[in-house]
Amino acid sequence: MDEIDRPPIIDIANIPKNAGIAASWVNSNKVCIYNSKKLDERHHEKYNSTIHILKPEVILFSPQLRKLVNESNGVFLSIQKLKSFSGDVRPELLKHSKQYRSTLRACIESLQDILGKSLSDKKESLENFLTIFYQIECIWHLTEILYIDVVPGEVVLPQLLEWIKFHFPSRESMARNILDQKTIGADLSYATYWEAVIGCALHGKLDLVRALLALHSKADHPAFVMAENILKIIPVYNVYGGYSINEFMMRWKHWQLELSMNLNSKAFSTDTNLEMLMKLIAGEQDVLWQYASYTDAWYELLAAKLFYSSPCCKQPELSHQANSISKRWHANRPSDNAIRALMESDLHQLIKEVQYMGDNGWFAAHLVDLLYTCGKLKILDKDQIEVTSQLHESLILEYGNTLMGHHSLWQCGASYLIHCPKQGLSRLEILLQSLPMGSEARVNKIIDIARDNKMDHIVTSICKIQGLKCMKQGRLGNALAWSLKAQDSGFITYIADQFLKQYAENGKLECRDLLENLGFCMMASDRLTFLGKYCEFHQMYGIGEFKEAASLLVSLLVSNLTPKYFWSILLSDAIPLLEAKDVILSSSDCFELLRCVEAHGDDQKFQDEIEIFRLAVARNLARALSLEGCQAQH
Repeated sequence: MDEIDRPPIIDIANIPKNAGIAASWVNSNKVCIYNSKKLDERHHEKYNSTIHILKPEVILFSPQLRKLVNESNGVFLSIQKLKSFSGDVRPELLKHSKQYRSTLRACIESLQDILGKSLSDKKESLENFLTIFYQIECIWHLTEILYIDVVPGEVVLPQLLEWIKFHFPSRESMARNILDQKTIGADLSYATYWEAVIGCALHGKLDLVRALLALHSKADHPAFVMAENILKIIPVYNVYGGYSINEFMMRWKHWQLELSMNLNSKAFSTDTNLEMLMKLIAGEQDVLWQYASYTDAWYELLAAKLFYSSPCCKQPELSHQANSISKRWHANRPSDNAIRALMESDLHQLIKEVQYMGDNGWFAAHLVDLLYTCGKLKILDKDQIEVTSQLHESLILEYGNTLMGHHSLWQCGASYLIHCPKQGLSRLEILLQSLPMGSEARVNKIIDIARDNKMDHIVTSICKIQGLKCMKQGRLGNALAWSLKAQDSGFITYIADQFLKQYAENGKLECRDLLENLGFCMMASDRLTFLGKYCEFHQMYGIGEFKEAASLLVSLLVSNLTPKYFWSILLSDAIPLLEAKDVILSSSDCFELLRCVEAHGDDQKFQDEIEIFRLAVARNLARALSLEGCQAQH
């Protein structure tokens, strides 16, 4: 087994000898490890258990990478919308790939800026971040060239050279610093002169090579003049240049033959460095490897070799040469292996390698999703069964799962899980329930996601928990609001009861503003309907609309909605209306009141008022009958 494949060994402290280890899953990315419940054979006592929490280091939770996570989430969600389009989405996908790379580039530049200002104790982690995301951007760019922005004819070298120049700018920068001085005899003035010349030649920047040679102290010598002329007429392939590949290769081979003849005739022997340069340009492999020290990566040599020996190379030759040069270079880092896998069209191996990058799955999830949407991904398992969809979903699922473990990135995590058609919603359901609630705003966000994904039982559960919490804090109005969100009639009835019981005890109706504006929500349960109507009765009474208040009170008495403990209160509320100066209650209302007092007037709390109540009813009945008689005669 390779070193990189070995799982890490973690020492766990305070585990007694022979005690054994047990583990339990805590949440999305935490495992709880503790002594197993093994008894001491002599004393039959359990070992004292020390609990350890094991979790991976998630670099994406670092504040410096927060913008990367949020902005890439926006690009990911935009790509999901493209999946429903029926037309050619490749131009759009190329645009989205460039957006991902732009986000990566901004992240790298931000890290470089922070690194320059940071204290020494933070430099190591920042340098680690920079290495990881520089390699990711480099691999992403190559993927874009080979699989997303494919040019007609599939000749890969022109874009490959652009890729090399973009990611290894130091030699070009060195050359431009020399050229800016316009110093004749630059080879004598700058120790890095030939390094700049060779570096630019390896990158195919022959315009810079010619400009540097023009500043050489022997620039007027015939050997340098001949080199200038040969470099000036080198054919460089361009898919839009008007030549077919066969026509171009004929011109290029004729040019190469002329250069080889000049080398054989020792035309450049006057200067050893110039002669070595021209041998490199002629495609001599031994010279190419002699200049390996001028490069930082094996794929710089690969691009140079192809440029000077196979300028119209296509994928099969790229694959062969990449394998050959990387092995001779002994390139075995995950980034090297990933680039080689890309060039060999082995996307299965690419996905394996990028998971070693140390970025907590950001790269694998987003790159694979892009390739999958492009239709470029086809992964077979060991039995040659296609598992592309499963692999695609598992990587996004794992990334979303990781983000769900963060106190503020969990919403991003949820948006990834939602787009995993097979397992995403079931995973989201579990994780939403394990999230710490925190502030009311956070709880509302959790509820919104649960409701949007038809997880009504989670909405109900969370709202009930919040409602009970509010009740314990004496905030009945908030508790009622949560119970209405829960849409659980039993819980709503329970909260409404608390309002009524509190009123029964102290004669004060809490949260009048809320209760007076329940609207249609009042119908959520019979008890809440009663509470709302009773509050409405108080409102009418308070503004002097006694007729409407009396009508509402009688309707409550005959509605069968009144809880047993509240009858005495309703009957007591009728007394001031019965004894009012004007006749408010009709004779039929009086008969209803008498029926109610016979049925429910045995409450001990009402015994002191029952005689007053009966007398008030009798008086009001007499007045009502007299008034109704007079009205009938007229």
